[in-house]
Amino acid sequence: MTDVFANRLPHFDRLWNVEDVFNRAHNRFKFGPKIVPLRLPPGPPAIAHWTYPLALRMPGARNVYTFHDLVPLRLPFTTLDQKRRYFRLCRMLLDQADHIVTVSEASRRDIISLLGADPEKVTNTYQSVELPPHLANKPEAVARDEVRGAFGMGWKGYHLFFGAIEPKKNLGRLIEAYLASGVTTPLVILGKQAWKSDIELQLLAAKHVRRTPPPLGARLRKEASGRVILLDYAPFRLLVSLIRGAKSVLFPSLYEGFGLPALEAMSLGTPVLTSNTSSLPEVVGDAAVKVNPYDVRAMVEGIRVLDADHELREHLSWAGQRQAALFSAAAYERRLAEVYARLGVTLQPGTPEASPPD
Repeated sequence: MTDVFANRLPHFDRLWNVEDVFNRAHNRFKFGPKIVPLRLPPGPPAIAHWTYPLALRMPGARNVYTFHDLVPLRLPFTTLDQKRRYFRLCRMLLDQADHIVTVSEASRRDIISLLGADPEKVTNTYQSVELPPHLANKPEAVARDEVRGAFGMGWKGYHLFFGAIEPKKNLGRLIEAYLASGVTTPLVILGKQAWKSDIELQLLAAKHVRRTPPPLGARLRKEASGRVILLDYAPFRLLVSLIRGAKSVLFPSLYEGFGLPALEAMSLGTPVLTSNTSSLPEVVGDAAVKVNPYDVRAMVEGIRVLDADHELREHLSWAGQRQAALFSAAAYERRLAEVYARLGVTLQPGTPEASPPD
């Protein structure tokens, strides 16, 4: 059975499947706060690395937990979590874990300050950006055809946001800033509407928004069609082309543990506007336009300059690819191997090409 999905999964030596383990673990925690032991035949591995705060542990193994961020505690209005329960779970995992991994210095500071963690027990490994080469490096002519044929848009003829539409992503202010900017290059919003998306999108009146792309070959008429285009879905291979073909990616999130969408866009050579808060400044460095995500006026100016300044876009395209290269898979592998080595487990990672500054 595993052979059917082998090309969709990372490399593995042996695969176990526990049905609905996420919900079962969290439901168990609701009725009596406890970290549930999980045992595997024939015995525990050297490392059990849980990539999310789950109420599970593996007796006999070194248990490592990844906390990507503490958004439910930092911005409680942006998530649906039960905050007291989430706090109890994180504190309990912190007490029982052999180590905590996180993905930025901003998140590491939060774990230390909000949960009271011992700084020696928390390591930032960052994340890596690695898009399939056959998608990231496909001939530009092919990507152009995909963007035109699938979405009816011209190459570098639109600004793009991609991601879930929910409060943390700050779409309400982004739309306000885009409309106030007077920029006529369309704004494409690609993503599923999650909780409170109606509030985030309420500024879009009928005259401003077009919900479907034009028919194949139709000319884009901004005055008649609307300046904002909402797309619910694009398959990954088309999403990569859509990012490459954007004039810029706009990602003014209120808070990110790492901010992978910004780095993915930079790796593809697309200029980025993002926030000057949380982890985003350390991830994008000087290779993006950074604004206060709560300041609509600053966002207006950022959108205008990205839309009008060709030389700036060329510079950000070049600088963004250099910055993204710092977050290679090899660099991530080395940092994670160092964490495991401190726990007595030796791996043989590849040699990184570069690593982000401390």
